[in-house]
Amino acid sequence: MNIAKQLLQKSKYSIALAILASAVSAATGVAIIGGINYALGNGLPDFTLGVTAYIGLLVLLLGSSIWSQVLLVKIGYTMVYRLRKSLVARILNTSIERQEQLGGPAIYNVLTRDVTMLSNATKQLPVAIYNSLLVIAGLIYLCWLSPLLFAFVALVVVIGVWSDAKLTASLQKMLTRIRHIDEDLFQQYEAVVEGRNELALNSNRRRFLLEQQLIPTAKASRDESVKSEVLWALNLNWTTLLVFTLMGVIFFAGMQFPSVTQETVVAYILAIMFLRTPISMVLDSIPAVLKGKVALAAINRLTLEDRDELPTRDKQATPKFQSLALKDAVYQYPAQDDEAGFCLGAVNLNINAGELIFLVGGNGSGKSTLAKILTGLYQPTSGEVLLNNKPVSTDNAGELRGCFSAIFPNFFLFNEVIDEQGNSDDHPKIDYYLKRLAIDHKVSVDKGQLSTTALSQGQRKRLALMLLYMEDRQVLLLDEWAADQDPVFREVFYREILPELKQAGKTIIAISHDDHYFDCADHIYKLDCGQLSSFNTGQQKLFATN
Repeated sequence: MNIAKQLLQKSKYSIALAILASAVSAATGVAIIGGINYALGNGLPDFTLGVTAYIGLLVLLLGSSIWSQVLLVKIGYTMVYRLRKSLVARILNTSIERQEQLGGPAIYNVLTRDVTMLSNATKQLPVAIYNSLLVIAGLIYLCWLSPLLFAFVALVVVIGVWSDAKLTASLQKMLTRIRHIDEDLFQQYEAVVEGRNELALNSNRRRFLLEQQLIPTAKASRDESVKSEVLWALNLNWTTLLVFTLMGVIFFAGMQFPSVTQETVVAYILAIMFLRTPISMVLDSIPAVLKGKVALAAINRLTLEDRDELPTRDKQATPKFQSLALKDAVYQYPAQDDEAGFCLGAVNLNINAGELIFLVGGNGSGKSTLAKILTGLYQPTSGEVLLNNKPVSTDNAGELRGCFSAIFPNFFLFNEVIDEQGNSDDHPKIDYYLKRLAIDHKVSVDKGQLSTTALSQGQRKRLALMLLYMEDRQVLLLDEWAADQDPVFREVFYREILPELKQAGKTIIAISHDDHYFDCADHIYKLDCGQLSSFNTGQQKLFATN
């Protein structure tokens, strides 16, 4: 479902009430103008009654205006809140494969730029609705005042709407181009930040990125943005010209048609001057609305998971881990251009509770892909994954994921310590694990919050392992965890920490190249070009030379 429809559907009753309040406010404003016109033409038979009625209309105008604005502002900000919550939830519910296909820049761009654009568009909702209703009420009043003069008004309105539609269509095309240009610009920003090491080493690449990529893209964004603003300025000035043209037409028409009184002409001029401000405010809101429409199209193009509610899962809902098996499991990456995608498998593997498994293999052999299948982050293209002899599918993959904690090479280190119940608070075990991992002199925890994550990569991995200790999952997957540790702590990891975890009943899957410690494992498997085979200790020398 379109995310805009979801948001509007949840607020439909509030929107209806706000429109009613805005309609009352608009009708009251027009009634005040009409009352003044009547008094100018006919005088006040009862001065006290006239003043009382005028004050009453002012009170009604103030009350209904404030009521409508409060309702509309609340609706606008509530929709922004729901949008942010829904969008993040949908991303979290979207499969890892889809997120990886989209890429970080596309998702970041939606969460930052597009959400901001939609927020700005939503905040224009009170202005647009209130002033639109005011204009409609004013036009109805003008039609009642003089159908003949209203024919001239209708002609100018048709011309104005037609020209505005043409200019708005051109503007939306420009804004769509700007959105695509900004996507490229965001990717280049990512290259500046994430590629800082490579850029610092290579001046040619720095110059190429700046001169050949970033500057031309930034200029294109500037030029298109200037064109869009000029186009909209033209539209606004054209609309202003039409308003003054209309006033002139009404003035001269009043002189030519005997049936049109001077009082009617004055009333028309007064009403049109009154409506000029709401017309301008409606037009001013259009660019923000168009940008929001472009942003909404970009969000919907992501084709994220429709579910915007996070599933709740407690520890009791996770089955007791007994075994994990892969039966002829294959994972085929999609082809890119003319190059076939990497294929893992068919893989057959059995892992029982309490085992310490080592996975070895060179770069590009399929270790990370296999790790994501084992943890339930990927679903195999064909074949089966069985948890406790029960097939794992998309519907119940959460049970498999609930058994695992993992540290991948590109891991993210959170600032909060979360225990097995999902709570973030101080716990005596935290200090013990910090000391056990020799980082207690670097990091402390207060009310579940880490004092810092600005550590060396090896220390960050130790901190990540502490977080896994606190999560207390049944199966741990550690992908090249020891690669960034010093020789002393690497020895501690293989000879002390892994045996302690195994003794505590944990099942451990470690991806490793440390052949000196292969004797620690219960089973060793080697991946080569996507094919898995058993690896015995007699192959260690051969593996070390590969």
